[in-house]
Formats: sequence, C-alpha cells, structure tokens
Amino acid sequence: MWRRQAQNHLRTGRASTVLAATPLRSRVTVLFSTRNRGGALAPVLDRFSLLKAPAGGWKLVVVDNGSSDNTCSLLEGYRDRLPLTIVTEPRPGKNRALNTALPQLEGDLVVLTDDDVLPQPDWLVQLCRAADEHPEASLFGGCVLPHWSQPRPAWLVESAVPFSVLFAQQCREAGACSYEAIFGPNMAVRASVFAAGFRFSEAVGPDETRRMYAMGGETEFLRRLDAAGYKGHFVPDAVVGHIIRPEQLDEQWILHRGYRYGIGEGRHYASRPMRLRARVLFYGVASRAVRLMPPSPLRLKIRYKASTLTGIMAGLRNQTALVPAPARTRRIHLQQQGHANGPHDSGLHATTPQGARRMAP
Repeated sequence: MWRRQAQNHLRTGRASTVLAATPLRSRVTVLFSTRNRGGALAPVLDRFSLLKAPAGGWKLVVVDNGSSDNTCSLLEGYRDRLPLTIVTEPRPGKNRALNTALPQLEGDLVVLTDDDVLPQPDWLVQLCRAADEHPEASLFGGCVLPHWSQPRPAWLVESAVPFSVLFAQQCREAGACSYEAIFGPNMAVRASVFAAGFRFSEAVGPDETRRMYAMGGETEFLRRLDAAGYKGHFVPDAVVGHIIRPEQLDEQWILHRGYRYGIGEGRHYASRPMRLRARVLFYGVASRAVRLMPPSPLRLKIRYKASTLTGIMAGLRNQTALVPAPARTRRIHLQQQGHANGPHDSGLHATTPQGARRMAP
C-alpha cells in the first residue's frame, strides 16, 4: 500500500498525507556530489527549485567533483533560484567530495542525495517533520522510485535482479527501521553525527580512478553508525524519483553493477567459505552456458548472480588493501549563520543522540 501511495505522490507532485499544523524546528542542509553531469543536471536542479522550504529554511550544498564539462557554469546559473553553495573538490571520489563539504553544513539535519533524483515538493518538509516527531532516531530514509527515461526491456524484471541494488528502489511502511532500509538517494542524518566526528570512507563508493570500485559507500557509513548505537526511522511520504538512464538498461551495465556490489559485500566476509567457492564455480559455468541464449529473465538472473559472486570473491581478496574509514575524526564546528531562504534557527549541538553509545574523544 505504501508503495502505491508513493507512486501516486510521484506522479501527481502532491503530498500523500495532510501535514499536521505543528511548527517544525529543523533547519536542514541538502548535500550531494556531481561530476561531469552538465548535460543532465538541469532537470534535477529545476525540481529542487520547487521544494517547499521547511520551517527555519534550507540550504543546498553541491560538490563539483572535478568536472571537465559545463557542470560548474550550470551550477552558477542556479544561484538566484536556489539557496546554493558550490564546493569544489578536484580529486575524484564521491565520498571524498562529501567529506570536503562537511564544514559547509548548517542546521540540525543533513539530507544526503544524488545528482539524478527528482524530489517531490514536500520532500524536505516530510523529513524534517519525522526528525521532529522521532527524537530517538538519528538516521532517516525515504522512498526511492525508479523514473524510467525510456521503456524498460521485457527481460529486466525484479524476479531476475534486485532493483534495490540496481536502481536503489526502496519503499516500505513508516516506522523504526534498520540501517539497511536507508538508501543513498534519499537519506537524512542528524548533523550531530558529523559534529561527533563521523566521516565517509573514501575507500568505497563511486571513484573514476577505479573502474570497478566497491559499491556501498552509504551502507558502510550507516553500518558504522548502527554499530555506535544510532537508530533509524523510515519516512515513506518523503519521496524521490531516481532517474534511470538508457545505459543502465544495458545487460553489461547491470552485470558490472552486480560485480561492484559484490566487491562491497565481500569486504565484510570474515573468511572464504567453501560453500561460496562452490557457488562461484557453479554460477560461472552456468553463466557461460546461458550467454548463447537470447535476452531473457532467466539469462539475466544467472549472469547477474555469477557477476555478484565473483565480485564478493574479489572483495574478499582485497580486504587488506582497502583502508576502512576511522570511526570518528576530530570534532568540527558547523556553520550556523542564516541565509536568504529562512531565519537562523539552528540548534546544532555535537552531542551523542539518545540510544547511542558515548564514544571517547
């Protein structure tokens, strides 16, 4: 039911519930990184310009991660339409770019997203409302629904491959959730988490210097927060569409995605169990056999499984080469000055959230 409501929300651009007339205390920063997306970023920024401002206002921080196209000039053109701060990080790597931008954060809630989302107008209002109503939680996730740029091929079905991995599709009921239910295109974190010293691992996530990088940058970050005791809450009325580009409907792209996902998962295996080795061998043989078949859900399922398992083995082999992010670094002071989109109402404190284990400085 909640997925149907979210899809209707995405189609109509209207809120799927009536907001209570209660004041929101949250002041929010939206943060994402982009690289060489000048040809596709305008529709995303146009949708951001339609967002309803939560009480206390909001700020958008975009990191230009070493673009060589017109991304920078395109961003500059939106300064008069958005409460926009542009940060430059020339060194490739999404997580490195996000870490560079952390000193620009304002307020008590940080919304993390991607450069290919189409948020609904009440997106920030819904996230801020949830943050105000659930002080026990520090991590928030919302619905992510695929926005197809062209018709999906008949062989690409959810019974063959997980759309949650391929396209970050996610929707579930409202309420407390594990960190695994929170996906990168639509997640929010209380600013106190960053003020306490947590950072993104620069060893995982998109990085143009590594063709087959390990996926799972947000998951790795959230896993550490979960281990520290931070709690999650899901907000199905906070909805974004996730643009699916034509190349993402190509079988080879899907197989590479499965391999990168496997690398990220393999980093967390304690050993190389014999059963895993046997599955890699079995699906490797099966994948070579079905390559002669025309495209079909069965062919995709077998080849995707083989790619994912091969990636897991690669992640296991590379465990010693990958340096995990530190649990925390020195505390930072986040900006608290006001801006044109709302009065100053920060309330930011670098304190340990309710339910989290206090960590030594």
